[in-house]
Amino acid sequence: MVTELRAAFPPFSGEDFALYLHRVPGTYTFLGVRAPGALLTTSYPHFPDFSPDERAIGVGLRATAGWIAERTRAPRDLPDRSTLRSG
Repeated sequence: MVTELRAAFPPFSGEDFALYLHRVPGTYTFLGVRAPGALLTTSYPHFPDFSPDERAIGVGLRATAGWIAERTRAPRDLPDRSTLRSG
């Protein structure tokens, strides 16, 4: 089952990837890996009881392959590299 969520994700509230997305088109995706009925903390990589449901790997792989196929089928205008600033 795939569910799309649009909300803040507290364990990674300091993530700065959004800064990259201001310069280059992209996406940041969380792949849910909690087994049905398992404790919530088993799905957080930085918790000691992290125990992912490895069946999620196939879901993530298929989703990523689909996104790549979509992007290569209909190329989008990317910003000119000369407009990207460093630092």
